[in-house]
Amino acid sequence: MLQNMTVTLLINLIFMFSTGKFVSSCIYKAVGDKFVISFDGATLQEDNEVRWTHNKKRVYFKKGLDVRVNKLNIDQYGSLILENVQKDESGEYKGIIYDAEGKLIKETVQQLCVLEPVSEPTVMVECVEKGVNLTCSAVINGEVVVSWMKNGMKANVPHAVLHISSSELKSGDNFSCTVSNQISQKSAKDVKPVCSDTGLHATTANGYKEKEVNSKSGNENKKDVYEKKFLGLELWLMLVILTGGGSFLILFIICLVCVCRCYRRNKRKAKEEEEYRLTSLMPDHTDPPDVQYMQQTTSERSSKSQRPLPTLPSPQGSPCVGPP
Repeated sequence: MLQNMTVTLLINLIFMFSTGKFVSSCIYKAVGDKFVISFDGATLQEDNEVRWTHNKKRVYFKKGLDVRVNKLNIDQYGSLILENVQKDESGEYKGIIYDAEGKLIKETVQQLCVLEPVSEPTVMVECVEKGVNLTCSAVINGEVVVSWMKNGMKANVPHAVLHISSSELKSGDNFSCTVSNQISQKSAKDVKPVCSDTGLHATTANGYKEKEVNSKSGNENKKDVYEKKFLGLELWLMLVILTGGGSFLILFIICLVCVCRCYRRNKRKAKEEEEYRLTSLMPDHTDPPDVQYMQQTTSERSSKSQRPLPTLPSPQGSPCVGPP
């Protein structure tokens, strides 16, 4: 940040001495603010000529009573008025006033920098092998300055990450960070980092709630703790739940198969009974062809058996005829 400000100042000085004109430093405004660039008490006459440019592009031009360009508004003194400024309106604004004869009356140059306010930061805690790392995180737009506080006293650390060794960390120590830019400043809530051998916990800046922090030390005791637990439950309890759940699933499938088979059997039986009932109710008007044929054959045989037998010849026979 300091280097950027130094470079900006050098550029302004070079421009000032090379052109003989004074260029003011950047004027910072927040997004949505109102900004007025004036001519420092100059009186505007009706026949004057007024010109305003933004990054060398004409945004207002009036000659006498004839307004030829009116992208931005001016007041009765010729001052440029910017309502609800946005980030894309940052840049150099230049205003010039001439009299009716074209003589220069007043000239001004302003550099506008529109920034967004910083968001409220949060201190994230990470326990490491030789201490703890504190990270100041926030939704940051543009360049910001980060500062740290330890137990209410400023720590000389301008970075977003603060490392505290195990020897420096005392029980009850609290930390906070502050982020700021040219238009706003916000601080995080205090945190009290706690790192132990049985488990790594740290109070966060939001509500002072405890949460587990992964460790890079590879401590075997912590591995045992994680191995004995799964999704926050004891391992033996999880096994019991899984075993019971599997048995219940198998029993449910068996019951479902039995119900389906019974349903199909009952449905088939009901269908057979319905067909039998319909068959018994239908009248029998004609005999099958085979039955008719058998009845006809039987009747023919019986009629033949009832015919009278032919008469037998007499046993005496006819008398012989011959000579006496």
